Amino acid sequence: MDRSPPAPPAPLGHNRRSIFIYTEEQRGNQLVESMVIGMLSDVSGSDKLVVVLDPFSNIKFVYRIDHESNNLDAAAITEQDEAVFNGKTSVQINSMSYKLGTAENAMKLLRGKTHWIQDKGAVLSVLLQNAAARKTRFAPPRIERDRVRKVPQGVPVEYLSEPAVPTA
Repeated sequence: MDRSPPAPPAPLGHNRRSIFIYTEEQRGNQLVESMVIGMLSDVSGSDKLVVVLDPFSNIKFVYRIDHESNNLDAAAITEQDEAVFNGKTSVQINSMSYKLGTAENAMKLLRGKTHWIQDKGAVLSVLLQNAAARKTRFAPPRIERDRVRKVPQGVPVEYLSEPAVPTA
């Protein structure tokens, strides 16, 4: 059961295709609202990953989901445009074909959970691997180490800013 403290209610116009990710980084420990872009699924449908846009770096991280610990483990970085996550497009990664699914399907894969913990070790591993390879590749499936399993009380929450609506 997810015992993370709930984030305060989202401002009016909150995007329903976003999640809150607890990060421990240079900016401080915080919950950051992040846009869910889509999902990747292998041909058999057994390997399913979500793609989330980091609002600070504009990097699209591909995450493995660990429902038991509420952790998102970064597996790769993708540069695919948001428009190709339509359920019809496929890409090759590590000589395997992956179908790009919609953000709505990615949200279903997250099983309605809106609060996740980013495994900072997995993120660092993916960033280093991407810098070395300069192409999309998957990091090892699971890094065994102690995990943050609960978001501490009172962490700040940072929301995505909504684009200004042009006036007529």
